[in-house]
Amino acid sequence: MNRLLDIRSYFNKVGFAFRALKNKNFRLFFFGQIISLLGTWIQNIALGWLIYRLTDSAVWLGVVGFMGQIPALFITPFAGVYADRLNRRKVLIVAQIVPMILAFIMAGLVLTNSIQVWQIVLIAALNGVVLAVDNPF
Repeated sequence: MNRLLDIRSYFNKVGFAFRALKNKNFRLFFFGQIISLLGTWIQNIALGWLIYRLTDSAVWLGVVGFMGQIPALFITPFAGVYADRLNRRKVLIVAQIVPMILAFIMAGLVLTNSIQVWQIVLIAALNGVVLAVDNPF
């Protein structure tokens, strides 16, 4: 009988961990963020794959990865301060729309077969800037 009580208390703790999902707005944000992050991860893999296919160079692959991450080092401390002072809803909306626009631009360039190395590096850097604003330390 004691074991059954232990299992019930465990499931009560699990339910406690997910109680924020009862809020409709948080639930929309949470699942929307999951979809957005999946898209970001797929895009990062696609950027690396594309740059390697175009250049056949591990150096350019590293440059794209570096340019996607380095903005966080310099921009994140300031972005956190400004994000706290601005309307959080608008910051989140802009931080989700800009990468979507960049993804559409990249898709258009790839589909028209006019993509160049500098464009991939620029898109990676701009995505890094938006990531620094979207996820400040």
